[in-house]
Amino acid sequence: MVLADTAFSSADFIHGVRSLKYHALTGLLSSRRLTDGRLLRRLHKRGQQVYLQGFNCPVWVCWFYLKRHDGKREKRFVLSTRPMKASTINW
Repeated sequence: MVLADTAFSSADFIHGVRSLKYHALTGLLSSRRLTDGRLLRRLHKRGQQVYLQGFNCPVWVCWFYLKRHDGKREKRFVLSTRPMKASTINW
């Protein structure tokens, strides 16, 4: 399992990790699109298997709320190439 920052969530990086027979767990930008054109931030169920534009394999997506220094909460997304429950991804 390769754990990486959001900066490494490109399709090329994920394909490279998968070609080495590893799985990836990375942050993900909320502006990514699914193959059906919907935005990632419009998902309603955590732990869904989805297909992202530019990816040739399914991924599982979850999110959590990060409390910022000003007290506001920010929604952050996490991608896994290995099938996992939402509670496992967020753990």
